[in-house]
Amino acid sequence: MPDWTGAGAGSLFSTINPFPLGANVTYESVRNADLNTLSGAVDSLSALTAKLTELEQDATAMNGMAHGSLWAGLNATVSRAHIRRTAGKFTHARTQAEALHNILHDLLTDLRGCQDGLLRLEANSEAEGFRISPEGVVSSAGPPHLRLDQLNAGIGMGGIGEPDPEGVSPETQQAMWHAHSRINEIVEKAGESDGIAARALTDILAEGNGRFSHTDLTGIDDARENQVQQDAEAAAVLAGKENKTAADWRLMGDYFALHADDPEFANHVIDTLGMEQYLTLAQELDHSATELASANLDIDGIRTGMANTLNTAMQPSIDISTHPPGSGYQNWLRTEEGQAYERRLNALNALGPERLHEPEEPAWLDSVQDNRIGYDLFLDLMESADAPMNDIFYYDMLDGMVAAEKTDHTIWFGERYSDSGNGWNPKENGTDRLLGIGSQDNIDAVSRFFDPKYNEDNIDYFIGLNGDQRRPLEDSHSHGWGGMLSTDSGLADLAEISNVYGQAPGLTAALEAASTGRPPGGSEILGTEGHSAVNIRIAEHLWNTYAEAPAQASGDLVTPDLRPTLGTIAADYMPDILYAANRSSSGPEDSEASFSRENTGHLLWEVGTHQDSYEKVTAANQAQLYIETDRAVAQYGHEDEADLREKVRYTIERSGVVTGIMTDAHATAAEDEQHQQDARHNEKIDDLQFTVDLLLGGVIYGGMGENPGTAAMAAPVQQQVTDSIFSQFRADNSAAAAAQAEQQYNESGTIHLDNSTAAVDFALERHGIDPASIDQVLLTDAIESGSNGGFEQGTIRKKR
Repeated sequence: MPDWTGAGAGSLFSTINPFPLGANVTYESVRNADLNTLSGAVDSLSALTAKLTELEQDATAMNGMAHGSLWAGLNATVSRAHIRRTAGKFTHARTQAEALHNILHDLLTDLRGCQDGLLRLEANSEAEGFRISPEGVVSSAGPPHLRLDQLNAGIGMGGIGEPDPEGVSPETQQAMWHAHSRINEIVEKAGESDGIAARALTDILAEGNGRFSHTDLTGIDDARENQVQQDAEAAAVLAGKENKTAADWRLMGDYFALHADDPEFANHVIDTLGMEQYLTLAQELDHSATELASANLDIDGIRTGMANTLNTAMQPSIDISTHPPGSGYQNWLRTEEGQAYERRLNALNALGPERLHEPEEPAWLDSVQDNRIGYDLFLDLMESADAPMNDIFYYDMLDGMVAAEKTDHTIWFGERYSDSGNGWNPKENGTDRLLGIGSQDNIDAVSRFFDPKYNEDNIDYFIGLNGDQRRPLEDSHSHGWGGMLSTDSGLADLAEISNVYGQAPGLTAALEAASTGRPPGGSEILGTEGHSAVNIRIAEHLWNTYAEAPAQASGDLVTPDLRPTLGTIAADYMPDILYAANRSSSGPEDSEASFSRENTGHLLWEVGTHQDSYEKVTAANQAQLYIETDRAVAQYGHEDEADLREKVRYTIERSGVVTGIMTDAHATAAEDEQHQQDARHNEKIDDLQFTVDLLLGGVIYGGMGENPGTAAMAAPVQQQVTDSIFSQFRADNSAAAAAQAEQQYNESGTIHLDNSTAAVDFALERHGIDPASIDQVLLTDAIESGSNGGFEQGTIRKKR
């Protein structure tokens, strides 16, 4: 950062600044800062300001008398000018002293508040179960005094948020996080106030060049605003330079780092440069990376600062929950703030599909051609930002990208990024990139976008199975699918379309987040916070759409494999899935969603052919088995045994049906995969045999063909030789695969029966019911009947 404390005010500020010059402001330096010298300086400046005010009044009165008298002549003219200048000096002296006093008084107030805040955290720490080290590190109060980073790693606990008698309670963890965050905020506030005060003093004293001069600064907030404006203007000038030096980039990076989260700074820089020049600036930074790295510049830091600045400029003061797309939002767009936001948004979307640097223009500093379009540059910046996009901004950009894609499905074609090594790069599809960002940071906006209640077209565009979804093949070629496949260029396009649209990790992640209300990778079994009405509507729409055509769940050329997403939905909504898969007319006590009774079993089978989904659904099913068995025992365990047995049987049977479906799907998928492996292997052997046939044919014919009586035998001999050689290389593991599948059926049925018995035993013990008080033979029969009957139903439910 620019060293403002080393300028004219360095010697003055060093005598009263509570922090060592050149050192970072830390927890320790704020907590232990001696503010007496600063306080004394504030008192002295207060007295000086009062005295200068008196002198200013006297000088003003003298100036008034001099100009109001009848005094005339050369001496009078000269003296009046001198008196007027003297009076002006007292005014300048008073305003300067007043500004110095106000700034240092504000600094003192801020630092005292910071100190008090740290001391209060320390005072309350023991009662809340943690302690703070002299360096400001928060750790648990009891041994082994775990720090937050250790808690994040799960050291000494069963897992974050899980109660553990020997660990740290969730309440204490929350208190520790709060303290950690407050310490960072307080130390940052102290450092910011100190830096603003130092720079303001420098500017005030340097302005007069050693003499009293007028200043309009009224305090530290006024100084902050003034500095932001100065730096915004300077940053815009540097960004507009045609040939930037490393020093220019360094200073620009300092400005971005210091003010990126300030709306006044961000708005001035973006609006002064214009969106196109700002995106081109980011492009220029990328192409100057090698040269700037040799000058030891923090390129990533500059890029992050630029990203944060753009993010701030597109940060409406409204929220999507209070101003969702609709009339309220449209009314806001008519405000001054809304109009400025819409101008920038329209500029982004207008530049989105375009290349900002054309091939005929001069090459970049690194002489590398850049094929990225505006949306690419925007997304590169957003992926570098420290803070998430505003939900309204996110929704508007996603809406704009989808509209651009609908207008031109080839928008994401072309190698704009290097191959990631898998034949494609996930960055190529801009819409999918933005969906991936939203799945982590903008779940409310993603959910609103996919909510079928407000706009069913959005979700059906991505997953519709009735011609509503993306069809770039048909849109980009009037002759459609068949005509596409009949041309070489069509085949090339087909490969590109498959790369761009067939693999969509962002879409699958976004649909999962929108259906569950959590980022992908969150708790996959029984959501702890429940689902919103929006989550439920999306989950229902997604599940029931694919239930009509289960085979489509594994994806095709233009849609990704959605079995992992559907598996997460099934696991997250397991109570409703259990009843739907059993075609029950009723639903669970905690019913949320309405899934297809007719087709859920078929879709569940398709989902179970995916390994990860099979594991998620199986785990959720077993967890729900324990929960519903516990409820049955709680309700009927102390009453009628017959009712208890019947309720337990139904509960276990429902779970058994899902277990059977998943087992059949998983075993079938494994068996099919073995057959496919054999087929691929044998295809290679056939190719090899063909080649050897040609070679061996020449050898055999050459040895036998000279004798007319034996020449006719050459072909059969050749066939016999090659068949005998290659038959031993061909693979046929069908019998082993079938046996493996049968073994899995048997083992899964046994495991489900064991789990069912364990669930009943656990529930009886938890509710204090003596198993001896229940007819064990009848109870065992109910458990076995439910488990075996349900499992058998499930294994034959697949629509073959």
